[in-house]
This record gives sequence, structure tokens and C-alpha cells, in this order.
Amino acid sequence: MNPPNFDSPIQNLLKLTSDLRSPEGCPWDREQTHLSVVPHLLEESYEVVDTIERGDDEHLKEELGDLLFQITFHSQLAKERGAFTFEDVANGVFQKLVYRHPHVYGTKKGIGSGEEVLTQWDELKQKEKESKQKSGTSSSILFEIPKALPAIQRSEKIQSKVTKNGFDWPNVGGVFQKFQEEIKELEVELHSQGKLTEKKLPYNERIEDELGDLFFLLVNLSRKLSIDPETCLRKANQKFESRFQLLETQVANEGKTLKDYKLEELDQFWDKAKQILKEAGGK
Repeated sequence: MNPPNFDSPIQNLLKLTSDLRSPEGCPWDREQTHLSVVPHLLEESYEVVDTIERGDDEHLKEELGDLLFQITFHSQLAKERGAFTFEDVANGVFQKLVYRHPHVYGTKKGIGSGEEVLTQWDELKQKEKESKQKSGTSSSILFEIPKALPAIQRSEKIQSKVTKNGFDWPNVGGVFQKFQEEIKELEVELHSQGKLTEKKLPYNERIEDELGDLFFLLVNLSRKLSIDPETCLRKANQKFESRFQLLETQVANEGKTLKDYKLEELDQFWDKAKQILKEAGGK
């Protein structure tokens, strides 16, 4: 078959997606379901984030296209089931955004800051939620938080939701004090399982539980400090990668491998890498 050739790029993409799923199309695409392509949807989403953080416009255009194809593909699967179409998806988000921006498309005025916009947004979402509750949807304020979100991001969403409903520490100090308490509880569990000088301890459910509390509190502390925990951890990952890659370069320049050195010697390379990056304006 010939590739679509409409005047509209969106029409071309929608027809191409339909062609791939047709009997004359691609065997692999015909085999897929909503669930089977979830990994691809997640991967494309993260690749978009990666290009944004790199400031790479050329690849951002490409990755956004890949993500758009994921949306058209899921819409095509739904259309085949008689559930909804791509047009339904586009119209649904259009109507929702018009409704949630009365200060732009309606008569409501007096919105002069991003914070006021978010407050109004939450109020309108609450009204939508109350409408859903009347139709039998769960009444929990946590119901709509996707379980498939990365754990850190979902933790932040949970805490933001309960905070907006009055369930929160009154200040940063309260969270920090609780964090210190949880560290002590983890230390007790660690001592009960073995020496802290051990290179690695076996899995223990109680330790996992205490460590989970610490992760949850770290996310809460990040929120209290107006720091996005996901972004914060990604930056920490990048900082470590930059330093370690520079350490690897130093070792390679010596004509050796990492295993040729003791940890104390590698630490010296690490400190030098930190200094080099600091002088270069990095961290």
C-alpha cells in the first residue's frame, strides 16, 4: 500500500497507525495490546524528559513525535474496540482545559499568579471528583493517583493530596525530626540483624519497612523544601555519573582498570574528579 498523503500531518499519522494495524499491515503491530505496549509508552516518556533536561531541541522534536505515536496507537486500539477515538481524546482534553481555565476563557477574573492558578485548578478538579463520586466512583482523595507512577513521584502525589486536605506537619522541622527518629529505628533493626561492618546483610522485611518509611519521609522533606524529589535524584545521578566517568578516564590514562586499584586509591581519583568538575563550573 502507499503511505498516507493528506494535507494534515495528524491525518497522515492516524491513517498510518490504522494501516499498521490492518490485515495488510505489520504483523508485530497487529499483535499488540494496550498492556503489551506500556513499556514503550514509559520509555518514550522518559526519553522526552531526557531531551528536555539536555536542552536538545532537535531530539526533543523527534522524541515528542515518538510519544505522539504512542498516543495514536492506543487511540487506534480503543477505536477497534469501539471504546473511543483519537478525536475523542483530543476533544476531551480540550474541554477539560477550557473548563479549568475560566480566567482565560470565562468571566472569572482576579487570577494574577501561578499559585492562584493552581489553587483554582485544584478546586475545579475537586468539583469534577465530586461529580464522579455521585456516579459511584471511589470517594478517596487518593483514588485517581496512578499506581503505575514511579514510586518517588507517586509518593509526592500522595503527600501533596493529603496536605491540601489538612493532613501535614506544620513546618519543616517536624518532618526533619521524624526523619531522624526513623533513622534511629532503622539503625536498631540493622543492629538486630548483624554488624554494620558487614559488606552486605541478607534481605529482611522489617528493615525494608523501615527503609521505606525513610524514603517516604525524604520525599515529604523535599516537598517541604520546594524541591521536586524526582528531579533532585536525577541530578544526583547525573552528578555521580559525571564524576565516575571522569574517574574512569583517569584510570584509563594510567593504562590500568578499576580493579587494579584499592578503594583508597580510587577515592583519590574520585576527589580529583570532583575538583576538576568544580573548577570547570560543575559540581
